Amino acid sequence: MEKKPIVIKMDTKKFYFDKDIKPEVHVQSGDEIVFFTEDANVSLITEEEHIWHQFSKLYEAGGGCNPISGPVYVDGAKKGDYLAVEILDVIAGEERGGGYSSLYPGLGALSSAATIQEPLEARTKICKIEGDQGLFKTNDGKKVIRFDLNRFIGTIGVAPKEDRKTSFLHGQDYCGNVDCPDIQKGVTVVLPCNVDGGLLSIGDVHGAQGDGEITGCALECRGEVRVRVTVLSAEEAKYCDWPQVNTDEFIGAIICDGGVPLTEQICEGYAELVNRMHRYYGFDKLDAYQLLNLVGKVRIGQVGLRMNTCVVKIDRKYLE
Repeated sequence: MEKKPIVIKMDTKKFYFDKDIKPEVHVQSGDEIVFFTEDANVSLITEEEHIWHQFSKLYEAGGGCNPISGPVYVDGAKKGDYLAVEILDVIAGEERGGGYSSLYPGLGALSSAATIQEPLEARTKICKIEGDQGLFKTNDGKKVIRFDLNRFIGTIGVAPKEDRKTSFLHGQDYCGNVDCPDIQKGVTVVLPCNVDGGLLSIGDVHGAQGDGEITGCALECRGEVRVRVTVLSAEEAKYCDWPQVNTDEFIGAIICDGGVPLTEQICEGYAELVNRMHRYYGFDKLDAYQLLNLVGKVRIGQVGLRMNTCVVKIDRKYLE
């Protein structure tokens, strides 16, 4: 008899990653898990009339931002092991037939603390979903623009090494709120176990997002994520220093280094791939460096807000 996926309900939501938290459920390596996830602002924005002029007030009203469902304890995973989280499916916005994207004054890549301009107008846009497309209605109501969805997980992580971390942030040792569109169906995210069991949590599903999430708010949706979790040794994980996102077509590094400038994070990602190619794929370091210069790729997750993230990757065909 086929084993049914283990279900993590939306009411398990929390606003932090924590090594000392009690897990919601224990699973075995190789189990499938379905996470039901709340939207980034805990359903405080469901209509275009729901406008917040201060993000801090929205954060306060919701008790936080980017809630995560879980955590899950993976039996047999020891501190020093790794979790391979294979993303089998991501469903976004099905319950409400769409999602929202909002503008908050002072938030976003095109807002700045050093300005003499008036704050941007606060605005909420509800985008309906039809099949694999979203509908963007212009503010004057004259045009409806269809755009392709790219459903993905905005926030995924494990227990951090030390102190509790808010799920709105991210870090090298636990991953977190990285908003990288590559974290979608068909990829495997590899995360370190800082404690026994790993304590995996997932949330913040997006229906669509352009590179950089420049307003600070993607197409935010309630979601459903189905994954398969497998325990790996360090050698099996081919792990160096950063969380990974891999497919049959490429290997990649998720760089989520807080307030470090984006250009430096891109360099950190390329250094990570040089080390992985040298350690696990037999490349001379300088050969790896020069090859990445010719064929490496970068995908920007977040830009601005002092919360930059990116994925740096290389196609596997160059590693054979």
